[in-house]
Amino acid sequence: MRIDRDPALIAYQLADECRALVTATAKPAQLGTVAEVRDVVEGVHLAVNQLPQAVRQAAAALRALEEQQAIGVADGGDLGEDVSLALRAFLNAEVGLTLARAALREASEPLSRLGGPGGAPGADMAP
Repeated sequence: MRIDRDPALIAYQLADECRALVTATAKPAQLGTVAEVRDVVEGVHLAVNQLPQAVRQAAAALRALEEQQAIGVADGGDLGEDVSLALRAFLNAEVGLTLARAALREASEPLSRLGGPGGAPGADMAP
């Protein structure tokens, strides 16, 4: 994995991939087996698993910029208040993402026991 890529570009590419996933799963028939549902949920879990840390790191960057006095305020806003509001929102996002991560992990356990018509995992695979 290259670490010299632009973080903002990576974030926008992630958003594009999420939109592609939403489009690809828009109809229930597009996930035709329990295994496909399980794989999508596991993939989303892996992605969501990293997001709380990304939000924490964005918050740390904002704090550092504030400490370096590298932030200006447009339209007569209050710098301290705006930074505090953003940091509070980051914290709320981190909490929500952590809850989403836990819920997806929780969904993985019963999905791992489900299969096709015979019930056994892997029984839903096409011949």
